[in-house]
Parts: sequence; structure tokens; C-alpha cells
Amino acid sequence: MHLIEILVLAASSCLDAMGAAVSYRVSGIKFPLPSVVVMTLVHGAGMAFALFFADAVLPFSTETCVKIGAVLLILFGIFGLWRAMMSEQAKGRIINRFRFLSLFFDEKYADKDCSRSLSCKETLPVSLAVATDAFAVGICVGPSLSDSGKIITALVTLFVCFALVTAGLAFGKGLRKLLGDRFDLGFIQGSFLLLMGFYMLFTK
Repeated sequence: MHLIEILVLAASSCLDAMGAAVSYRVSGIKFPLPSVVVMTLVHGAGMAFALFFADAVLPFSTETCVKIGAVLLILFGIFGLWRAMMSEQAKGRIINRFRFLSLFFDEKYADKDCSRSLSCKETLPVSLAVATDAFAVGICVGPSLSDSGKIITALVTLFVCFALVTAGLAFGKGLRKLLGDRFDLGFIQGSFLLLMGFYMLFTK
């Protein structure tokens, strides 16, 4: 796999993490450097686990593992589009009824103490939620990579995740000044994951 392909895969797996960062800054919630590091490490760990162990843990052939990962990406993409099109009232009703799903519908619920700053402890649940994309991508590409390719992909994912989350924070801060707190990247995230899932499903 070429470096450009690895970069694209890593970036696609980090879209939700970047979207969460944008969402926090648009909402005026601070995301300190230690919290960025926590999200990056969790994301990289999710990718590494899927790359190295998913094909061993899942009792399926390599081709089937790739298809499973592709279907997961498609489902995450559909969910992202659905969430982006929902009204705030509809999200609120779902969150009130199913509290355990709150982070999947609104990342701002991670700020449990309402301090307007996300601690490392508060960052961990949302990091696990957004790392599902990395896990799905890892399932897709892991079986076809050598051990060295898996290591490179996992390391690149770490650097790309850190860069995109940092960029997302800066982007969100600027958007807050321009647009207030009404901006949502959900449609872009969902569309990209959906397209990538279909690409993996029909070309691999």
C-alpha cells in the first residue's frame, strides 16, 4: 500500500474525531492538549487492534473481514447522515430516553461537570465513540497488509489524528466567531464514510 493510500485511510478514520473537535470549539468548550493526546492514543489503539487482531479474532476469511469492515463504514455513514439531518429536539428526545447513546448524538454531553473544558477522564468515552471508524477501517485493510504495513498505518493514523483534531479545534474556534454555535460537520463525515464503505465493499 502506498503512502498516499495510507494517508487517505488514516484521514477517513479520523473524520469523526475532527468533527468532535470542531463541535467542541464551536460550542465554546475547551479541549486541552492532554485531552487531544488521549483522543489520539485511543484512536491509534483502535486502529492498531483492528489491523493486528481483527482477522485473528473474527472467525471469518480475509475477504469476509473486509466486507464486514465495509458494511460497518456504510452503517456509520448512514448514521452520520441521519444524525446530521435530525433536529435538536429529536436528538434531545432520543438522548433523554437512551442516556447511554448521548455521546453518539451530541459529543458535548462528555462535559459532565459543565466546566466548559474537557478533562482527560471526560475525553475517554467520546474518544472510544469516535474510534469506531478507525476500528472499521482497520478491519477492512488489515488482512491485506504485511506486519510492517500495519505498523506504518497505525503510526500514520496517530499523527494524522493528532493533526486533524488540532486543526479541528482551530477551525471550530474560527467558525464560532463567524457563525456562532450552529455549524455541524455531520453531513460531510457521514457522506465520506458512506462512500468509503461502498468503495471497500465493491473493490476489495
